[in-house]
Amino acid sequence: MDDAERLIKVRDFARRMVQHNSFANMDHVERVRNVAIDIARRENADLQVVEIASWLHDIGVIVDKGTHYDIGAELSRGFLLGLGYDADLVEQVCHAIATHSRYGGADPETIEAKVLQDADAVEYVGAIGLARAFVRDRESAAYDGDVAAVPAMIDRLIGHIGHLYTQRARELIDERIAFMRLYQSRLVQELAGEV
Repeated sequence: MDDAERLIKVRDFARRMVQHNSFANMDHVERVRNVAIDIARRENADLQVVEIASWLHDIGVIVDKGTHYDIGAELSRGFLLGLGYDADLVEQVCHAIATHSRYGGADPETIEAKVLQDADAVEYVGAIGLARAFVRDRESAAYDGDVAAVPAMIDRLIGHIGHLYTQRARELIDERIAFMRLYQSRLVQELAGEV
């Protein structure tokens, strides 16, 4: 089996594993993959490691959202070794998956892991990031549908970004934050009854 065939199997496995996730579904995975590849090219990161890790980074969410990064790394390890990937490449991919979350796990040590964490952070803000927050917070009962709570939700999302490792991620996030601040400002005006 060549690399292209194995990558198709990786993508198909990811699709099966995330198909029932409401906010970490295949649309999210594909967007993270696209941003990660963009960042990886600028950072001279190993594109194969970044792409495989991007496809698989959220496969553990279906098992446990709280430790999905560790679960995803372990599920990926067995799957990738079974496909015949080199053990060193598998470990690099698993490190990136295990360190991609800003909600837990170890800090990324390789450029590939840093790229994946940054790409996932980009997806956390902006129009899609806000929409995903509504779904995530609604599922966890952290958001009850009160529109007046949205400005604080935006502040929380922006405040949670934390450290970024790459300049490209900072550029993308700054652009998305600008949109969110504009939306937040307009929402506050409308909530105050301004016409």
